[in-house]
Amino acid sequence: MADVEVWEDPAELRIRLDVSMEENAALREENRRLRALLGPVAHVVPSWDDPVPAQKLQPATHPDPDVVPISPSGLPHADARSTVEAKLALFKALFAGRADVHALRWVAKSGKTGWSPAETKRPWERRAGEERELLPLTDNVLIEHLSRPEPGSQEVHVGLYPLLADDTCRLLACDFDDQDWRGDAAAYHQECRAAGVPAYAEVSRSGKGAHVWTFFTEPVPAAVARQLGVALLRDAMTARERMSLASFDRFFPAQDLLPTKTSGNGSFGNLIALPLNGACRERGTTLFCDPASWAPYPDQFAHLSQVQRLNRSEVEALADTLQPVEVGPAAALEAMPPKPRRTDLGRAPEVVKARLGAMLAIATQGLPAPLLAALKHPASLHNPDFYKKQKMRYSTFGTPRFVMCFDASEPDWLRIPRGLSDQAAALIASAGGALRVDDGPPRMRRSPRGSPASSLRFRPKPSV
Repeated sequence: MADVEVWEDPAELRIRLDVSMEENAALREENRRLRALLGPVAHVVPSWDDPVPAQKLQPATHPDPDVVPISPSGLPHADARSTVEAKLALFKALFAGRADVHALRWVAKSGKTGWSPAETKRPWERRAGEERELLPLTDNVLIEHLSRPEPGSQEVHVGLYPLLADDTCRLLACDFDDQDWRGDAAAYHQECRAAGVPAYAEVSRSGKGAHVWTFFTEPVPAAVARQLGVALLRDAMTARERMSLASFDRFFPAQDLLPTKTSGNGSFGNLIALPLNGACRERGTTLFCDPASWAPYPDQFAHLSQVQRLNRSEVEALADTLQPVEVGPAAALEAMPPKPRRTDLGRAPEVVKARLGAMLAIATQGLPAPLLAALKHPASLHNPDFYKKQKMRYSTFGTPRFVMCFDASEPDWLRIPRGLSDQAAALIASAGGALRVDDGPPRMRRSPRGSPASSLRFRPKPSV
């Protein structure tokens, strides 16, 4: 007992006890905060301080916090009752991107929102000529992202930069935020599954869009991953006549090469908001859902533990197998089968009406979705400015991949350049229909009073 310190002074004992009680209270509060992490919205992880009946308490799935088991999919296993370490290991294995930088969402006093790289000093706090110091993506940052914010504290939503410094990526995601985002995302998800590409749908932060994710076991060239996604999206458009070609510009990563010659925030490539944000989960968003019903999975981490991933060889083989996206007038001929088979483009009406004006306006009523998609692609062109910027490693933000020369703004009409009349007629004929073009003058629009606009008369000024 010689090496054991003995306190005989009651005052000293009281001081030591008070210090121990304060430390214990701090540890209990930290334990409560960590236990509240990461579970489903409706699930509350029991804490030693919570008045939970003993019969409702269940042993933790993995009582040893240093042991993270592996699921059959090869991923770290976690569920709603797992330790924080297990959940973090699973989250980091799937949502992998640049670790040397991350983005944070901000809200200005005016209500404007945006995303910026996290750094030690905000731009207006730096002195003239002072270099910015970026903050890495650490476990503590991810914990803040996944945690429900304390009352009165600021919400933390992290953005991931998926394009790595060597032009590779560990995931591919497609963003859908048009009016019919549910149907578009479900169609893309279905095409992925049909092609043997695992895909997982998440409702985005706003609740008015979706991300469809595909994960890789190792870094894959971004050009190959994007080639795979673009081909799958092209196939999805054959089933969704209203899906916009703008979806081709909504992939993460957004380009094949890192835009190293772009200054500022664009030099990291585009960012994607990470899912399972603590504050958003309270509102029912950033959750993974069944795309058939868009109902969230009850245990988000158990669902992610079953995710299937592709390796590089599988991605390259799938990208080579799927037909690349072709646009321009030549695409009309390639869209037609060698022999007229109505099952390829669907069955068109016997007569498809059209009006010839500044553009060829084709009536879309009764046209199958594959035929509509085949009519749009010849009226689209690869944007040389996009590929020029990408090749020179400049940011392609705001530069569309395709130039769309068609007008689908009216629900009953598709307008394409009149020079594509022959190709349009051939496509419709291959689907079993006939294009009947009305060469008459276009119908005159009437003024608000109901009289023809041409009734306006020019009255010359009297000569002086």
